[in-house]
Amino acid sequence: MSQTPELATRSGASTAPVTRAWLAVASLGAGLLHLATGAGAALPALVALVIFGAAEVSWAVVCLARDRPPVASFAVYAALLPVGCWAAVATAGATFGVSPAFAALPAFPLFVASALDVAIALTLVVSIRRATLTSRVVRASTGRFVAGLLLSAVAVTLVTVPALAATGPGAQAVDAHLLHEGGHHH
Repeated sequence: MSQTPELATRSGASTAPVTRAWLAVASLGAGLLHLATGAGAALPALVALVIFGAAEVSWAVVCLARDRPPVASFAVYAALLPVGCWAAVATAGATFGVSPAFAALPAFPLFVASALDVAIALTLVVSIRRATLTSRVVRASTGRFVAGLLLSAVAVTLVTVPALAATGPGAQAVDAHLLHEGGHHH
């Protein structure tokens, strides 16, 4: 019995494993950036960033474990929530003066996390749209999945690691490494 495209979308048609790998790795990158940025933030920003980061990391794990992104339609909006909050804070700060709680937040890590969140939302929209056009079950070979996972991991790592270094904990890690190195040359 074949499902109609609309029913396939509502029941959660499976998503290509490579797409799920990209979504999970991008969400993990954004989550780690939000958590690291939150670790060095004042209390109001800390709470928001830890909630965003924990949700993104949790969603990434579930996304990899299932045959479709969890709550995909809701996740489109959830992925854009941190972006909207950051835009609202930046706009309010430019208009009314920056709150000290948010003035100390590093812009580069938040920009990278926002770019990853927008990429997640766009990928989900395309995935949902494709599911409405077809009801076929998508399968990929193990090799293709691993290749997609590795390429996703490399792409996200290339933007996430420099952004993590720009957070408070990232800067402390570099300082601790340099302190540990002392006079040692390997």
